[in-house]
Amino acid sequence: MRSTKSLSAVALALWPLSLAGLGAAQPVQDSRPDWIHRLPMRPANGPETAATAASFTTPHLYSSTIIDNAATSGSQVPRIIVYIDENGKPLGTTTEAVAVTTPSLGLVFAAGPSASPSSIVATELPIASAGHEDGTGKSGTADIGGNGTAVTFTGVTYSPYNSDGTCKTAAQVFADIQQLEGGYSMIRIYGTDCDQIANVMTAADAIGASVFLGIFDIDDLEAQIAALVDAVLNHGGWSLVDTVSVGNELVNNGQATPDQVMDAVTAARAVLRVKGYAGPVVTVDTFIAVQQHPVLCDASDYCAMNVHAFFDPNTSADQAGNFVLRQVANVREVLADRTQRVVVTEAGWPTQGNANDKAVPGKQNQLTATKSIVSEFGGQEGLGNLILFTAFNDPWKKAEPGTFYAEQFWGMHS
Repeated sequence: MRSTKSLSAVALALWPLSLAGLGAAQPVQDSRPDWIHRLPMRPANGPETAATAASFTTPHLYSSTIIDNAATSGSQVPRIIVYIDENGKPLGTTTEAVAVTTPSLGLVFAAGPSASPSSIVATELPIASAGHEDGTGKSGTADIGGNGTAVTFTGVTYSPYNSDGTCKTAAQVFADIQQLEGGYSMIRIYGTDCDQIANVMTAADAIGASVFLGIFDIDDLEAQIAALVDAVLNHGGWSLVDTVSVGNELVNNGQATPDQVMDAVTAARAVLRVKGYAGPVVTVDTFIAVQQHPVLCDASDYCAMNVHAFFDPNTSADQAGNFVLRQVANVREVLADRTQRVVVTEAGWPTQGNANDKAVPGKQNQLTATKSIVSEFGGQEGLGNLILFTAFNDPWKKAEPGTFYAEQFWGMHS
């Protein structure tokens, strides 16, 4: 198992709230944010009909605790709290500091603060199999026992390479993915080399996660599609596949024109449909490239873009979530369909490298930035539309001044 000195998985728990059963209980402080008291709430007693039920809002707590495994017992770490209604729609967010007892790797289910002066039932959420809107595949959602509300966790990116650039074995990949169990709904990969589709699908299925697959080189599109299809059909099938991307930042990097990318997406989708895949097919590029060429989203089944606040010199770690939100809003302004789903396919913060003015690498800043992104973007746009970058450091990458010598150090579990 790798060293776990930095950011652990975003820990998730959910508590359904009830205002009933107060009885003669001793009063306790209501620590909910002020705005929540303005919501129409169900009375503690009295009849409720189908007509009156629709007029009440029962908030639920969706709590994520960012764990720093280097933290000492007795220190404090942030907990992100997202209040959602019975349909899973975010109502608002807040954060609080919680005391560290024993730092641990992976998902942590802990009793949160009372969100109402009533008894709270803590429910662990296994990632349940669910479908795409078209009825296929896993969505990485968890059903909240009995009320039909579905909560989606974030995704995370992963690359299956050793420090020297050689391919990791199936056993290495499996061990890596095991460290992510419970914290993520989806694993995003970028190519078809190194048997990564087969290895990651097997490992992701073992932890109940779906996969976001990628075709990296559109110059060899036919062969890469064939390799992808073969790997999927022999290692779990299309039900495990959330999305297939055709290219990653090709326009931004000058490796292809928008027309070339759009043609590749169209061609790939046609073949994948014939082969039985009915889920989304997209291309991924930077938010800058997408804003300049919104036709990339027109060709995609949803708008997919990478947004890294660290590369903006005017954005500090605590403003990372706001930066991501603003760039998504800016892109929506130029989309042909402004209601189109937008997914942030990379968002994160490095732990090492040179400072980019206000954007400073560091372990604590990674914690701060991740909290901001999950709370602000995830709370408003939905965690199912967010993929964090990245699971582990990538020492095989080349350190370059253009990326502030930080390219190798974005891993949250290294």
